[in-house]
Amino acid sequence: MSEVRPVQLSEIRPYNYALYRIRSGKSWTYPRHRHRDVFEFYYLFGGELLHTLDAGRIQMREGDFVSIAEEEYHSLSGRNFDFFNLILPLPYWTGILEMPGMEKAFGWTAGAEQGNRRISTCFRGSRQVWITEQLEQLFLYQKSEYGDLLLGGFLMNLAAELMGPPEGAGEASDEYPLWLKDLIMEVENRMAVEVLTLTDLVRLSSRSAEHLARTFRRCLGTTPSSWLNSLKLEHAALMLEHSNTAVLDIALSLGFENLGYFYRLFKENYGVPPVAYRKERGLF
Repeated sequence: MSEVRPVQLSEIRPYNYALYRIRSGKSWTYPRHRHRDVFEFYYLFGGELLHTLDAGRIQMREGDFVSIAEEEYHSLSGRNFDFFNLILPLPYWTGILEMPGMEKAFGWTAGAEQGNRRISTCFRGSRQVWITEQLEQLFLYQKSEYGDLLLGGFLMNLAAELMGPPEGAGEASDEYPLWLKDLIMEVENRMAVEVLTLTDLVRLSSRSAEHLARTFRRCLGTTPSSWLNSLKLEHAALMLEHSNTAVLDIALSLGFENLGYFYRLFKENYGVPPVAYRKERGLF
């Protein structure tokens, strides 16, 4: 696949960013390329978008927000989508990371391989409204000093969104924070059609893994992975009761590739193995 003309740093300078909004109601592809001396963010407002990189693929869905590093070659493809592409000069992005607390907020590890330096999260509900409004403002005022001021505020607020507040700050101890309630509903809705992992929980929550774990321990008394497994086991029990789907197929459909591990977890939660549970309660 041939390369296309990359964005040139001269197209951004003397300002600090360029922002593109791409919409398509039909199939669309963009060939393999890279942009030198810049750092990119993609935010998918609607539809689906696939990044094909040399190291793998990134399938974006509505609300997803991901970064592409300067050294990464990638191509894009999608259909019926609407996305923003924010491009920053690499020296500007490096300067942002050098500010106190910013590397931690963005989950950035200096010197790590590019696959471990991906910023990836997902915005839902009111948070999706927030980031869309922010990007629309940046789009309107780009190539102006006012736009550059908005950009600095956006990146600071984005870092705060990704890190989340300190444990207990602004959250009553006897109540779930609103974002956790949204996450629980989102996961329960997706569970029937998707195989979800702990990484998905972090992405959907728009919080760091550490903040997610702290909140789960405080509000639910468990870890995110244990909670996700319990939810999967609830779905497994329903399938055992109300379908004749093979136990192996049920386990695989929920993301349990190790059948022995699935059997052990199920027995710990329900007191009997899956086959015995079906014999006791199954309709078929």
